[in-house]
Amino acid sequence: MNATEARLIIFDTNAVNLLPPSGLRADIIRKLRQSGHHKVAVPWMVMEELVAHRTKHYPDKYRAVVNTLAKLREALPWELKSSLEPIDLNRLVAHWRSEYEEVFEVIETSGGAARKALAREAMALPPAKATKERSEGGRDAAVWFSILEYLEENPDEEVCFVTNNTKDFGDGTTYPYPMNEDVRGLEGRLTRLTDFDAVVSKFTKEVSGRDAEAAAEELLRSLSVRDRVSRTAVEVLSSPVGFVGLDTAKASVQWRQWLASPEAELLSIADVLGHEIEGSVWYTANTRWLLHGVAIDGDDEDVRYVSCIWEMKILFSANGGDEAPTLLTPGEPVLPDPDDARCMEIIQKLKARASRAQRVLRNQLAHSSGERLIADSIAGALPTLDVAGVMARSVADLFPTLTATDLLGQGVIEHIRASLPTLDIATTLNQTAVDHLVAGLPKPDLSGLLPQLDLSHLVPKIDYSHLFPQTTIDQIAAAALAGGIQSPAEDDDNDAAVLDVDDSSDPETGPNRATDPETDR
Repeated sequence: MNATEARLIIFDTNAVNLLPPSGLRADIIRKLRQSGHHKVAVPWMVMEELVAHRTKHYPDKYRAVVNTLAKLREALPWELKSSLEPIDLNRLVAHWRSEYEEVFEVIETSGGAARKALAREAMALPPAKATKERSEGGRDAAVWFSILEYLEENPDEEVCFVTNNTKDFGDGTTYPYPMNEDVRGLEGRLTRLTDFDAVVSKFTKEVSGRDAEAAAEELLRSLSVRDRVSRTAVEVLSSPVGFVGLDTAKASVQWRQWLASPEAELLSIADVLGHEIEGSVWYTANTRWLLHGVAIDGDDEDVRYVSCIWEMKILFSANGGDEAPTLLTPGEPVLPDPDDARCMEIIQKLKARASRAQRVLRNQLAHSSGERLIADSIAGALPTLDVAGVMARSVADLFPTLTATDLLGQGVIEHIRASLPTLDIATTLNQTAVDHLVAGLPKPDLSGLLPQLDLSHLVPKIDYSHLFPQTTIDQIAAAALAGGIQSPAEDDDNDAAVLDVDDSSDPETGPNRATDPETDR
């Protein structure tokens, strides 16, 4: 494998024990992973040990606090109002597992590997061992067999195992029995490093942060990064206790969460540190952002515009690629300094930007809401017409002693029903029925639906006469009995010839009839 191909770096517990997820070592691991040249992982057993080392003392400490509170209650002549939340080990375990899974991939330990590890411990064979009282080392054996399984399942990859436990795992060049048999055939793909510093020396080269400050300034002020910071603020800044900020009168106020994505502007960049990883340079920097937007405070949902300063570490590449910056270790928002002229100037800029965005949104909502309400009002005002039912009733009126089926046959009835959806509604009604229908339509009052908007210029007057050509029901029935109505798919021209009746000579019912403004609204 050449130097540019991906390899897997697997850490033993002793190399990353109590690793701070927000520290420099974790940042370097993230850079190694995001460079695309390497994968960084821990076996499942190592992940469990990392989590255990962060959580195993919690029950004892909890019991100590409970005992202290009990002793304090005994010493007080009044009731102690202080209370302690219930113990929740699962919550703490989930927290630390989530923190470490964001840093490392996890190599799973199969059931077969676990059984072999327990058998190896029972026999006290390396990497397990015997003590005066018992055999131990089953967890080390589980790590060992997890690595071997990965190599067997990924024959094209190399693994670099990072551990300072040379006593149990060997020095990386020779292995004790039976580990030498375990690794036979895999020796050329398994290498060893002793600690984290060896990883940094082998896979990275520290570069001056000053070389990237100009590129960082341009990148972190870009619209895409500002949007990313803004979206992250909505996702992570929520607290029942609340945060502090400045309102529009520059007074300190409490707020608990953003109502919408705030405007974001970069205030400063500091502590830029870079590492070159096989040609790719990755940097971390501490940044300060000014946020301005609509926030909510408390159960009463008191809404107000708030400005605050938000600090966070960011991992980014200055190589000009498409790699998105990673937002690391965000802090709590703090109060802007009202005496800082530059800060106040940026707040005014963000206010103006937010105001423009609000106007655009309001116009879009008004336009879309107006269209929707108009459509809903018209749809609600128009009654649902049963075209087939009208036809059936009309035929029944013409021939009271016979049913439509008797006259036409079920096949013809179904044929008529299939063709009706392609016809204008008016082809089933005479002009008198049309006039009654139009006169009976309710007049939608849109002012009640949109009290704050003048939509008169948006609502055209609807001329229903163009929707109802003047074919009479007698002509429809006669054509049906004569077999003249055909499916549009069968004969569109014949359909038009049968149904097209020229009523232009009738001044009351023809297409040149003067429209009534009240009827045609």
